[in-house]
Amino acid sequence: MSTAPATRGDRLGPDFHRFWGAGAFTNLADGMLAVALPLIAVTLTQDPLLIAGLTAVRFLPWLLLAPLSGVLIDRVHRMRAMVVSNSLAALVMVGLVLTLVTGHLSLWALYAAMFAVICCETVTDPASRIAVVQLVPARLLDRANSRVEGARLVAQDCLGRPVAGFLFAAGAAAPLAGIAGSYALCVLLLCAVPLVWRRPVPEDGPEVEPAGSEGFWRSTGEGFRQVFTDRVLRGNMLCNAGMMVGGNMSGAVLVLYAQNGLGVSAALFGVFSASMAIGGICGALAAGAIITRIGRRATVLGGYLVMSVGLTSVALVADPYSAFAFLTVAGFCMVASNIAAGPYYQVVVPDAVRGRVSGVTRMVGWGATPIGALAGGLLGRIDLVLPFFVGGAIAIVTTVLAWRVITETARRTDRALADAAESEALPTGAG
Repeated sequence: MSTAPATRGDRLGPDFHRFWGAGAFTNLADGMLAVALPLIAVTLTQDPLLIAGLTAVRFLPWLLLAPLSGVLIDRVHRMRAMVVSNSLAALVMVGLVLTLVTGHLSLWALYAAMFAVICCETVTDPASRIAVVQLVPARLLDRANSRVEGARLVAQDCLGRPVAGFLFAAGAAAPLAGIAGSYALCVLLLCAVPLVWRRPVPEDGPEVEPAGSEGFWRSTGEGFRQVFTDRVLRGNMLCNAGMMVGGNMSGAVLVLYAQNGLGVSAALFGVFSASMAIGGICGALAAGAIITRIGRRATVLGGYLVMSVGLTSVALVADPYSAFAFLTVAGFCMVASNIAAGPYYQVVVPDAVRGRVSGVTRMVGWGATPIGALAGGLLGRIDLVLPFFVGGAIAIVTTVLAWRVITETARRTDRALADAAESEALPTGAG
């Protein structure tokens, strides 16, 4: 069973594009954050473990808060929650700028700012992915997800990372101010989406008790029950954890490996690290055609395997150009795989529990990332190429072990998308 294909005449609509623009500004801020804070940290210490600690702190809120954020997302208006979380992130960055200009900046201040902003992201990111379903019909979901993912890559990696590097050359306060401004612009665009001011209408689907109808902790437990009693959700969560651990072992020391091993200057590190985004943009543009041509299952499995090999190959070359090429291939495969896998959480998981399922899944998947980051930092103390080899091996083994789960995920997703498209095609009052 396959989803009815979208035609060229189908449009995503103005509400989606306002939402899309707001997400782009959030992603721009996230991209600048990922480069600016490590670059500032390098001016304070050259210890690989302390530098990797920023990556660990970046994902720690997912481990500590993601399930609670999921309950919040299921209890409140999701797009209004995005407005509040982005506003708080902007205020945190303003505070970090003041810390810098008053001469009180420290590595611990960078850790604190990173932690606080990502706490906001534990609400913003899952809420934004869930909200896409409210803005477009099922037959356009792959296209909408591709647009959202493409915007994320352009803004976060192709623009945010290089811009942060260039602004850093002018002064450490410049990229921090840019981050705060980008979060603020996101809030303004979100407020222009009419859905923000409307009362949400529940979707039809399996009977699941809404988060607001029970106690907070019982509601949190329902999210864990949904994930751990479902073989496919549980398997995807563990697969995501393995891929995040493997990928971030190398990512945690990339700034040091690029500068010390490949000779990339600090000002150009943002450009170099945009390699995965360039590949990812191509992956976002091609994802729909790839899914149609070879299927959802082959897109995810093949993408994971080639991505793992690409990341490992970075350690086998001695020049930045070859490393750039391998990272580009890895980015292409990562994004195409994510787009193919993403609709499962948007159409198969019941709407009333999507926030909690996303929170629990990310708590384990993204929360495991600090383990990979710190392990990468420890291996980097021995040799900066070791995190690439070990991380790539972990990602390959994870993909092989998750083979059956990925296959079942693709099957359920295609069936749910086809059913939703068929339902949307029925005349009003039919059925």
